[in-house]
Amino acid sequence: MSRLPLWACIVATVTFLKLSSCQEKSSDLHCLVTQLFNTVSNLQGALQSFRAVVTNLTTTVQVQEDTIQSQEDQIKAQEENITKISRWILSQFPQSTNKGTGQCGVIQYARRIISFPANEAYGAESFEIDGFLYLMVVSYRASGVYGIDSVIYRFDGATLTTYQTVPTDGALDATYFVIGVERYLAVAQHYGDRTSLGYRVKSQVYKWNGTKFDHFQALSTTGAYDVDFFTIDNQQFLAFANERDTSYSTHSHVYKWTSGQFVLFQSIPSLGAHSVAHIQVAESHFLAVAQFYSGSTYNTDSKIYLWSGAQFEIFQSIPTFGGQDVETFSSGQFTFIGIANHYNAATSSYNIDSKVYIWNGNEFEEFQSIPTEGATDLEVFTACGQQYVAVANRYDGSSAEIPSVIYEVAGAGLRPYQQVTVSDIVRWHSFVLGNDTFLFAGPDNDAKDSVIFKWVG
Repeated sequence: MSRLPLWACIVATVTFLKLSSCQEKSSDLHCLVTQLFNTVSNLQGALQSFRAVVTNLTTTVQVQEDTIQSQEDQIKAQEENITKISRWILSQFPQSTNKGTGQCGVIQYARRIISFPANEAYGAESFEIDGFLYLMVVSYRASGVYGIDSVIYRFDGATLTTYQTVPTDGALDATYFVIGVERYLAVAQHYGDRTSLGYRVKSQVYKWNGTKFDHFQALSTTGAYDVDFFTIDNQQFLAFANERDTSYSTHSHVYKWTSGQFVLFQSIPSLGAHSVAHIQVAESHFLAVAQFYSGSTYNTDSKIYLWSGAQFEIFQSIPTFGGQDVETFSSGQFTFIGIANHYNAATSSYNIDSKVYIWNGNEFEEFQSIPTEGATDLEVFTACGQQYVAVANRYDGSSAEIPSVIYEVAGAGLRPYQQVTVSDIVRWHSFVLGNDTFLFAGPDNDAKDSVIFKWVG
């Protein structure tokens, strides 16, 4: 048997009480009929009110259901679009060629194999000559002295052997290149205290004589921080990112190979430049300059210049926060640039995202943010057919003993792959010997060792 609803029970009870009252007062039938009529009227009013409440609730629920359904439809459409875009982008990226060989297992990672003392190793460069692998570790400073030797090691995959020392002054970077059949090594020098030139110390170019590097040419720079060699239409260039002279507002220099030597080709206005990189997109050539400090703030735009056929012309500005490094990499038909942001002056924080930009056909647009802590360097490398980007996290505001992150280029962006901790790290450098990939990590503390990792699996 079904139960009466609560409201019906209440009405029935009230009716019973009223009828009982009428019977106690009088046996008059008119009284009973009047009370019964009033009760029925009240019941009809209650039913009408109840219907109104139910109607309002039904309308409200229907509106909410329609809203939820509309939102679910929108989310589903967005998910379908994202899936389509991700699948399309993934199809444009080269897939890993890992076949499970001795060097490329299912699980791969960077393993520390060598630690060795170096003097604030801000930079390193590797190259192969006559079947031997060489690693130059540039020395910035030791116990406050900038005029110290940098070292070229010979590396056999397990041990480092000192091969040649090169006198340098506050060296921060080096690059190896070949013109014709001749081999050269350029060193960006930041500060000289041996000749009292300070930030006007010249950077140097060395030439291989068959057994070692001899001094070849001195190039005017001001607080050089980075150097990059590149070729455009069979023309060879050497670009220096200059940090400062008497102020951080200075010029970075582009040299051109002319009649057997480098000649100043173009001076580019810059603010505390820390990195320079040549970028090629199809037939277009760009030069990116990461700007670190203007003299008053770290929040200053970095610049991208476009080769006009005769010189580099300003093309695009990108907001950066203590821009420390700029690197370029391509995957499939896509060209990316990554910028390491070091410090946000507005928030007084080293916890600032670094950025990846993608070429959209007209300009470089923001593609992905990477959480970093006082980032100082990005290094793009390939191991076992898979591309990676190593990020150097230098300082989080309280400690220099923090993890740096290696990202895997996968699908529609970068995803964290491995964390490694190198105290005071400022530089990554990757190199290959045979089938093996290695990573050099350099600290900016002469009391800390430099480290070499081997990619194993």
